[in-house]
Amino acid sequence: MKRSRLKRTVCLIMSMLCVSAFCIPAAAEETDKQVKVSYENREEVNKVLLDFIDEYKTKTPSVSITVFDDKQDICNIAYGYANIDGNIEADENTVYEWGSVSKLLVWTSAMQLYEQGKLDLNEDIRNYLPSGFLKNLSYDDPITMLDLMNHSAGFQETTSEIESENITDIVPLYQALKDSAPAQVARPGETVSYSNWGAALGGYVVSCVSGMDYVDYVNQNIFDKLGMEHTYLSPDASDNEWAAEQRHQLHSYMLGFFDDSMTDMGECRKYINLYPAGSAGGTISDMAIFAKALLCDSKDCPLFEKDDTLDLMLSPSWTFADGTPRICHGMFYSLYGDGLYGHGGNTEGCSSDLQLDLKNKTGYVMMINTQSDRVYTQGLPEVLYGNKEIPEESGFEKVDISGHYRFGRSCGGAGMLKIGSPIEDPLTITKTENGFTGTNGIEKIEQISDTFLKVTLINNTTRYYAIKKDSNGNPIMLESFQAIDLRKLSDAEFYTDWIMIILLVLSLVVCAVLFLFHLIRARKFKNTEIARYKKTERIATFMSLLLMLSGFLVIRFFRGFIYGGTLPRAAVAILISVFALLEFILLIRCRFFKDGEKPEKIGLLNFETFFSVITIICVIYWRLFQWWGF
Repeated sequence: MKRSRLKRTVCLIMSMLCVSAFCIPAAAEETDKQVKVSYENREEVNKVLLDFIDEYKTKTPSVSITVFDDKQDICNIAYGYANIDGNIEADENTVYEWGSVSKLLVWTSAMQLYEQGKLDLNEDIRNYLPSGFLKNLSYDDPITMLDLMNHSAGFQETTSEIESENITDIVPLYQALKDSAPAQVARPGETVSYSNWGAALGGYVVSCVSGMDYVDYVNQNIFDKLGMEHTYLSPDASDNEWAAEQRHQLHSYMLGFFDDSMTDMGECRKYINLYPAGSAGGTISDMAIFAKALLCDSKDCPLFEKDDTLDLMLSPSWTFADGTPRICHGMFYSLYGDGLYGHGGNTEGCSSDLQLDLKNKTGYVMMINTQSDRVYTQGLPEVLYGNKEIPEESGFEKVDISGHYRFGRSCGGAGMLKIGSPIEDPLTITKTENGFTGTNGIEKIEQISDTFLKVTLINNTTRYYAIKKDSNGNPIMLESFQAIDLRKLSDAEFYTDWIMIILLVLSLVVCAVLFLFHLIRARKFKNTEIARYKKTERIATFMSLLLMLSGFLVIRFFRGFIYGGTLPRAAVAILISVFALLEFILLIRCRFFKDGEKPEKIGLLNFETFFSVITIICVIYWRLFQWWGF
């Protein structure tokens, strides 16, 4: 069932609200469910999972879960309906979408090429890519495969349309990367900012180094080696006809935010042009096969030829200041049990999760036909492994972390959507008598060691963040256990942004009032020269109004138009640039009319001039003329 544009817009808005509600990534939670099941007791594992599903059955159209150790499956569950109205029950043949779990295929492929000596993880990837392929770079520093694995290449989020509802809109990976190339807003290796584009670029590097199409490479070197017969990777699922047909039977559901309703979104298929970052789909058993290959002893791993390659892949490639793992060559470490290593995934229609307990050689995979799932991705590790707290220390020097922070994945670095960043994703931390508090649902922040902060939310859940300091010991970043850093802003940067937003809104209001004022008085002037002046003045004011509407309303509230790709963005940016140029010309023209031809006092003209100049300054400051790199 194809959704209307209005419904898609509502879904987008509600998804954004959902993301905002959980804007601080999960690490560990203090709840009453600190349980670790015995994996030797299959019945216990099965009961724990079925009880959990029963508790959240109103939020579960269907879900498939496999729990395993390094030798065998411990528990397999397929619950609910893949298509409720069609009365199609979920079973072992139900095909879900992997979403971002697909990125693990990129990193596995890169490690295979590494052990063959074809790919150096620390080499500048520009040496593997076609000449001049990377655009919008702000730094000359090398960008390595390790940077892509750690999401530390410095790319900001791309806002280009990277997926489509029409299969005919699929373009080659090379072209998709070129069309959606974001700006580089941070120096490589400096900060962690989750990047779908960077992961897709990693897939393209694999293709360039291997000399094979990325889909063919993964099918030959991962799927075929492991016997994954029911998984596809290409954006149109053409590399596995059986899995493609099974995917047509699955419907996706959007959950109600204030009730237990489920909205049937039909097949909800999107064709992802940056497909290495999230287009895989298949059965739960196939995902479990892949996960178990990463759980076995390194010397026995069927994915690699050398005994130590898997060990290297699962070793930390990015750690916190005290050595605690954060990212292991593309896999994220989280605080559950003895520490889990894995990756979650979301598409518009499905959610998935893959988690491994390397110490105890157990793990699980989960797939569900709802978007942006939080129930299972946050609940299952807690139920199966229990929470792990970072112990509090003493004798360390506390740091003043108060100030303003911005999420690293935001679009605040470059491009027209820079204007939305101060509004959408600020975090302000304030000092109190007992520590710190903050916005975004934070009740209390305590520094518990030289490295870590314990963040208590208003719903009594707990998160942990690490403090990244400069050479003088001043905080410059807050690091989460997920791939999103929070960059500390200077007071000047924070307040300048807000001053420019206020001026933008004020100019919009003033321009609208002045335009109506000139429009009402237009017929009062019969003198030809005065009438000509008034017409020029009126058009100049109208240009200001168009600038503000284009620069604020269109981009801020109707940004779905901007997500449509390079051409729509370029059209808006060109219009804004033309409006700004025309306003400037007309403004100069008004100034050079003879005094006798001007019906108002010079004070009004100066007032109009001031706000006209403000509109042009806003265009430049917010880079409303730019359509590239975001």
